[in-house]
Amino acid sequence: MARELINALAGNVECVTELSEAEQLILSEIEPQRIHCDKGSVVFREGEPAHSFLLVEHGICFNHRHLEDGSRQIIDLYFPGEMVALGELSSAYHSSGLTAFSDAVILGYDKAEIKERFSRSPSLSRLFIELMSQEQANLTERLVGVSRHCARQRVAHFLLEVHFRSSRAMNFNSRVPRPSIFEIGQPESGRSALVSIPQVLIADALGLSVVHVNRVLRQFRQEALTQTQCHGIEILDLEGLKSVAGWLSAEPRIAPAQMPQISK
Repeated sequence: MARELINALAGNVECVTELSEAEQLILSEIEPQRIHCDKGSVVFREGEPAHSFLLVEHGICFNHRHLEDGSRQIIDLYFPGEMVALGELSSAYHSSGLTAFSDAVILGYDKAEIKERFSRSPSLSRLFIELMSQEQANLTERLVGVSRHCARQRVAHFLLEVHFRSSRAMNFNSRVPRPSIFEIGQPESGRSALVSIPQVLIADALGLSVVHVNRVLRQFRQEALTQTQCHGIEILDLEGLKSVAGWLSAEPRIAPAQMPQISK
């Protein structure tokens, strides 16, 4: 399973250099546990012991916290090739729960073994530092979005984030089948991927009501930015949606950058 871990590290860090044979050997010695999750199943709950470093191999998952009033806050979604809740690497317990949005396969690496292996190489240690920095940048961006941006900006940014992250995930592991979230429109239509995320999940991720999300999506349809289909939300005008979102050319982690080539 070294190839999946190497690809994930390379795909999540834009400035990564090629790993040496010695560093790839370090990773190849790590044997993960493969966890199969049915759609809607709980992978772990808030407060449970956190012994594993998790990598999504197939499918989509999301982590969340349940609030005192019974509502749910979606913290992040995780696509193939992405590592789950990096901020919990040093924690003994999970600060949030994880649920499978679709049928999923997750690779679980022993935390203590990962830390020991990566401490052997300055390059691998640097990768972890950069990954943690990107995770922090993402959280900061979301905090600004929730506290300062209007609903239109939040929804537009979320649709773009899902679009780019799912597009990148399609290149992570070509050996596994793609979930329906990765359906692609016909090239001649000039349209983008379908964002097959329910409105209730969008609302929980952005701190909005479902009614508010529905109202924004209706405005986007009227402006010919998106089109709602039975299988999801289709982006018709990518540049127009970027303008609404205030999308930066170098968004952390989710920009559609080319994955570096890693020698086998």
